[in-house]
Amino acid sequence: MTRASRVRSVGLPLLLFFGTSCGSAEPEKILTVEQVVPRIDELNGQTVSVAGYLSNCGGYDCPLFRNKGDADEWHRFMVAARAGAHPRPAVPDQPMLGIGSGTDFDFDAQAAPFTNSYVVITGTITNICRFEGRPACTDRDTDLRPAAIRAGSSPVSR
Repeated sequence: MTRASRVRSVGLPLLLFFGTSCGSAEPEKILTVEQVVPRIDELNGQTVSVAGYLSNCGGYDCPLFRNKGDADEWHRFMVAARAGAHPRPAVPDQPMLGIGSGTDFDFDAQAAPFTNSYVVITGTITNICRFEGRPACTDRDTDLRPAAIRAGSSPVSR
């Protein structure tokens, strides 16, 4: 094999690889929980990245809130409801997304280092656990089938 043919056989695939991978890609658009919830039917089946606050994630529960205040309010409600508080506390009216358990039920382990912090979760939106826009599943809601998670930032600093 001549030097020119070796350069062509190796150089062309490398050129194609770098030419397609280094092109001017559009920046990733990150949606908020507040943007996704009212549009869940419209976004159904689409892969998106969603920013929010992940307070806990495991077992039957993995909610993504729009901020820490909403997570704290939800947890206060759950403590009072479980304790049988009278009068029964009102269910907080705030947007939140239920995060699924992942394709191999491995998302909780991936999410563990990110609990009690702001995150960006990428996955596929599904409206399977919604009825008239409200959560409808009794166990783990799956509004977002997760594929990846990474650290995010507080809405104040965005």
